Amino acid sequence: MNNLIIIGARGFGREVHQLATRCNQSREKFVIKGFLDDKYDALNAFKGYPPIIDTVENYLPQEDDVFICALGNVHDKKKYASIMLNKGGRFISLVCPKAYVPKTVKMGEGCIVGYNTIVSPEVEIGNFVTIMTQSVIGHDGTIRDWCHLSPFVFLGGYVQVEKKVQIHTRATILPGIKIGEEATVGAGSVVIKDVKPGASVFGNPAKIIN
Repeated sequence: MNNLIIIGARGFGREVHQLATRCNQSREKFVIKGFLDDKYDALNAFKGYPPIIDTVENYLPQEDDVFICALGNVHDKKKYASIMLNKGGRFISLVCPKAYVPKTVKMGEGCIVGYNTIVSPEVEIGNFVTIMTQSVIGHDGTIRDWCHLSPFVFLGGYVQVEKKVQIHTRATILPGIKIGEEATVGAGSVVIKDVKPGASVFGNPAKIIN
């Protein structure tokens, strides 16, 4: 049996631990071995969690180890997951048993799909994509590598989200919109036209704020 190690032991790390526990209750796949974090006291105020084993930089993957990256910032996620990938670490995806993901969806490695999320048919999800609780992804959409979608995000049909995009809580992306690489969509925004790479947008309708 594999040993799951969670990269990141802060708030999102504890959420991912909860998700991993729920996935195991549905069908046991792994033992949750612990966390990797450079803040060794991050869990001192909490009970019921496995230990912080080491830092990402120092830890060497063992034969039965598998990993999941619980970092909400897309740049941090890529940085620390890449460190472990370069050491030969194997990443799995965690999909909540209460999420709806049809068989026609293509999904890469290292993804996280949260509680009550709905993914429509023929969606393509890249590697290391996080889709948090109660989000809805419309049909025939694309979400590329390293993206992070916060809770209650809605993507209409045929939406294309390029690499390392951060979409915050309750944002709505209308059908057919393209969100450029490394863009940020603010909380509660309604995006009605394409977003350029690297842009930050906010509001209803969403407008560039940087």
